[in-house]
Amino acid sequence: MKVLQFFSLTLLAALATAVAVPRDHPLHVGDAGVVLVTGVGGRDKSGHVPVRREIRDLQTNFPDQWNVYILGLRSFQLTDQSDPVSFYQIAGIHGRPYVPWQGVEGIPGKQSGYCPHSNALFFGWHRAYLVLYEQELYRHIQQIAALFPEDLRERYISAAENFRIPYWDWALGASDTVPDVFVTPTISVVGTDGLPQTIPNPLYRYEFHPVIPGDFDDDFAHMNTTVRWPTSQGSAGVSQDNKFISYSNGQSKTMHDNIASGYANAGGMNRFSVAYLENIHGWVHFSIGGGDKPAGHMWPVQVSAFEPLFMLHHCQVDRLFELWIAANPDKYIEPQTVKDGTFTIEDNTVVDADTPLKPFWSTPAAFWTTNQVRDTTLLGYAYPETMRWNFSNDEMYGAHINATISQLYGSSARARLSQAAERGQGSDLAHLNTDDSFLDWSIDAEASSDDMPATFIVRFSFVGIFSSDPVVEVGSWTRLMSAGNVVNPNKMKRASTLAPNLKGSVSLTGSLMDDIVAQKLESLDAGAVVPYLKERLAWKVFAGDGTLIPHDRVQSLAVKVISTEVHIPSDPDKPLEYSDTPVYYPEITDGKGGSANAIV
Repeated sequence: MKVLQFFSLTLLAALATAVAVPRDHPLHVGDAGVVLVTGVGGRDKSGHVPVRREIRDLQTNFPDQWNVYILGLRSFQLTDQSDPVSFYQIAGIHGRPYVPWQGVEGIPGKQSGYCPHSNALFFGWHRAYLVLYEQELYRHIQQIAALFPEDLRERYISAAENFRIPYWDWALGASDTVPDVFVTPTISVVGTDGLPQTIPNPLYRYEFHPVIPGDFDDDFAHMNTTVRWPTSQGSAGVSQDNKFISYSNGQSKTMHDNIASGYANAGGMNRFSVAYLENIHGWVHFSIGGGDKPAGHMWPVQVSAFEPLFMLHHCQVDRLFELWIAANPDKYIEPQTVKDGTFTIEDNTVVDADTPLKPFWSTPAAFWTTNQVRDTTLLGYAYPETMRWNFSNDEMYGAHINATISQLYGSSARARLSQAAERGQGSDLAHLNTDDSFLDWSIDAEASSDDMPATFIVRFSFVGIFSSDPVVEVGSWTRLMSAGNVVNPNKMKRASTLAPNLKGSVSLTGSLMDDIVAQKLESLDAGAVVPYLKERLAWKVFAGDGTLIPHDRVQSLAVKVISTEVHIPSDPDKPLEYSDTPVYYPEITDGKGGSANAIV
């Protein structure tokens, strides 16, 4: 008992300062001495895998699990940075410091992390990455739970056994997207002596101990903690949480509608990933980190994984993928030529579901593949909506998944038009829903990576008729990559010679409906929308460091506006029914922003 109390007090000091919990023994190490990615084993009392929960649900409804999560995450972050399964080194797999992890050598001279973006491996690679993070955080949480006093120990051990990493659902379209706990520097917990304690909040920032200048470049080599929207670059910069909150809330409805459009229109998993989910995923990186100079850690992909919210964000991305897979069980990733490779993938390589997801060892001699990570239960987890065991057959499970997508991520236009129909003529939108159908409007954008910045944002807006009118941002197309941020000013090619290997999609319907309510636009009919967008739709291209790129430097960029007729089923659990023949309107974007805009 005295020994237990000694370690308890040591742990409390560690969580408040900078001394990590000592490692008991290295887990998940194969015969060859490499760390194996196994996931968390075990089942609950019913024989099922535990569930990853939304962060606010975990905090509110599972307080004991929340407590050991915060303590365990703090312990994880304080692990010696030389440990291969420390928070520091696991974060470093994604990008900087561009060194081998667990003996997986990179391509000589390749300045990139292991992580793949803008290609078919994005889903599977990040799923394996999350599993590694989860198994190591889980180990810390088990150690924490075992240190509580005897009268509390069984309670916290029980909570810890069923822990799985939480996700942050930023796609609900709510006006208060950011949980308060994300922007609070300190947090109250029950310490391992059973007493209340206030400790640094491990969800607020990661504290380098120390920052290693050689591992980073530019001003990140002098930042002692992760920051968001910093006041300045370098060690003096502090986070501006108000900007994080403002940008997240400001685009929440657009992100929601883009997700809805992806579930309805993507067709295949590759397109769902690259054109829809990666685009939105990139915007969340921007909203947390801040994409202008100075930038916070979450924005540049080479340092983003050090931001504590990175894993919660990517857990949400993984969940959205899992819902898509459950709704489309006969579809999966397809082979794709990767124009821009990674630390271990050569440029212009064909990748598929059997491509090794390096550096994640499944055995001492093999790496995980996207085919092997398809079933989450084999990796030790499920999501609240994907508990297949609650349904007696695939048909019932499929109906449940479709209803979940419709309820959580259905088009905001559907909800607004249905409410308008119920209210009748008293609604500003009642005249739009006369036959349970409407026109859904969106932007399809494409470009070539040969003349776009490696990391970029194309920001779309509605401009006013008069110079004094406000500019309203209506969405963005975002791409994150590890390479340099600014396009080569000497790289000038004819648009006709640039293959458009990059694709994105942005929903416009919600913004158009806002303008109908504001009496700026009459309806969603083409006769009203086409001249409206021709006059008001504009866009700007920014490099990853916030540099505005002139349109003549990105001649491959093609922006196309399309409309699709949509029928609203009477059953709210049924998905919207989209026409198979979308209509393109080249006249809206002709002559705007580059020579490729007339291409259809």
